[in-house]
Amino acid sequence: MAQEPRPVVVFDFDGTLADTWRDIAGALNATLADAGLPLANGPEVRFWIGNGVMRLLERAIPESERSPAALQELYGQFQDHYDRGCLNNTETYPGILDCLDQLADAELAVLSNKPARFLDQVIEGLDLKRYFRVVLGGDSGPERKPHPAAMSHLLEQLGVPAGPLWMIGDSAIDIETGRLAGAPTIGCSWGLRGREELREAGADHMIDHPSEIPALIFSR
Repeated sequence: MAQEPRPVVVFDFDGTLADTWRDIAGALNATLADAGLPLANGPEVRFWIGNGVMRLLERAIPESERSPAALQELYGQFQDHYDRGCLNNTETYPGILDCLDQLADAELAVLSNKPARFLDQVIEGLDLKRYFRVVLGGDSGPERKPHPAAMSHLLEQLGVPAGPLWMIGDSAIDIETGRLAGAPTIGCSWGLRGREELREAGADHMIDHPSEIPALIFSR
């Protein structure tokens, strides 16, 4: 008898697996300071994360400074600052490592809008790579979340028979990504956006701790 395909569990990264916003805010404000621009309120940056670095910069700088050339220069400066400080204050959320250990019988992947060079660096630094068959950043495929092509590309890279698919994240972008892929979604209340955004986005399940994930995945 053929073995039933293993569940495919796709995680967002920032705000879902790791608490990264302080280092992102630090790199952003160092970039703004270099350019003589007003600094961003640190906690406010939490709500700007999730659509990639260029969108983060667009939100942080005055409209008059948002020319393509200026943004590209700031992007390069941000890269330099974040390269040096992306692991200063970043850590996995409590319970994440135990959760990943308990999901050993599933196929695990990361689908993030974070640039791949930073995503890989942080995942390596946190010793998370061993858990995931595929790790894709926002520039790893033809499209970013929530475009359906982002998930399709991940499943192609996974290269295993498609089992039940799940999407786990902390933002409306993640919930839409799962919905467009026909996957049940799990909203993480501990992340950058909070319960209200996840509820309005229509998350199928809302959880307050990573320990709740394995039971949901293996209940079907």
